[in-house]
Amino acid sequence: MATQRILVLAEELKRAGVAAMLISPSQELFFLSGYTPMMCERFQALFVTADATSFYICNQLYYDEIKEAYKEAIPIYSWLDGESMTAVVNQCFQAQQLTGKTIAVNSTAQAFNLLDIATDCNVNFVNGLQIMEEARIIKSASEIAALKKAAAITDEAYESALTFIHSGIREEEVAIFLKSKMAEAGGTNPWAIVAAGANSSYPHYTGNQRLIEKNDILVMDFGCSVDGLCSDMTRTVFIGSISERQKAIYEIVLQANQAGEKAAVPGAYIPDVDKAARSIIEEAGYGANFFTRLGHGIGYMIHEAPDIKKSNKRELKAGMAFSIEPGIYFAGDFGIRIEDIVLVTDQGNEVLNKAKKEIVIL
Repeated sequence: MATQRILVLAEELKRAGVAAMLISPSQELFFLSGYTPMMCERFQALFVTADATSFYICNQLYYDEIKEAYKEAIPIYSWLDGESMTAVVNQCFQAQQLTGKTIAVNSTAQAFNLLDIATDCNVNFVNGLQIMEEARIIKSASEIAALKKAAAITDEAYESALTFIHSGIREEEVAIFLKSKMAEAGGTNPWAIVAAGANSSYPHYTGNQRLIEKNDILVMDFGCSVDGLCSDMTRTVFIGSISERQKAIYEIVLQANQAGEKAAVPGAYIPDVDKAARSIIEEAGYGANFFTRLGHGIGYMIHEAPDIKKSNKRELKAGMAFSIEPGIYFAGDFGIRIEDIVLVTDQGNEVLNKAKKEIVIL
C-alpha cells in the first residue's frame, strides 16, 4: 500500500529519525488510506514504517471490516477479547522488527493503550503530530478543489441564513438551519457555533439555548466537509441595530482580517502575517482583547498546520491553506470575529470564502 501519501509520510519519518508512525482511527487515517473505522477502547492502528511498508493491528471485532477496507494489501494482526492485546502487539513488533525502536503516534492515539504497549513491548513512543502535519500541509489539486467546494457551500448557507435569522428564535435554531443548508448542498459533517449577545464574547462558545433579541450581536462560526476536506467561516451580524462603538470595533476587525489576508503570500514569514493583522487591533487599543492566534491550518481536520501565530517561525508556501480570523472580545459583553479560509498560490493567494463582509443589520 505504498501510495504517494504513504511515501511522503515515510520520508518525514526518516527526517524525524523514527522507525514508524502509529495512526489510530481519525481524519489523519482517512487522509492516508481513504478509510477510518469506528474507534472504541480496544486498541487499533495503522502502522507506516520509514521504509514505506504498512500493517494494521486491531481486535477481531474489526478484522473483517479492516480486511475489506484494505483489500488484503497489508498484513493485519488481530486478537480476541479474551486474549492479551499487548502479547499480540509484541509478536507483531518482533515480526516487523520494531522492538526497541521509536514510534511516533498521531493525535487520536489513546494514552491508556500506549502506556501498556510501551511497558510490555519494549518500544518508545513520541509525539508524531508535527510529522503527520508536515506530510499533508501542502494540498494537492484535488484537495484544493474540495476545499473550494466546501467553502462555497458555507458561503451559500450564510446567504440563506440572512433571510431566516430574526429576533425571538434560539441560537440552536440558527445552527440547525445552517447545518441543514450545508447538508442539502452536499456538505458532510456540518457543524455550527452560533452565539448571541454576551455569548458572542466567548470564541468557542458551547451553548445554544439563548433567545436572540433585538440589538444583539450574533456570531456564526460554521463549516462542513467535501471529500474529507473541511470548510470554516465566521460572520458577525447585528440584530435590529448597531451602536457606534460596535460599528467601530467591527471596522477594526474587518481591517485586520483584510490586512492578514493581503500579507499571506508565498514566502511570507508567518509571524509577519500575524503582525500585519494584530498591529491594527493593537494600535486601536484593543490588543488585550485579541487573545487568540490569527489563524489555523485546515484540510482533513478543521485545525491542522500551519498555525498562523507569531511563534510559528516558518515561511508560507503555495498549497498551504489556513484561516485568517481576527477577533475582539469583551467578556460578558460582546465579541466580533470575521474568518475566511485563505489558500496560498504561486501568484499570491486566493480567499476561498466569498460571502460578503460588510456590516449586516437584520
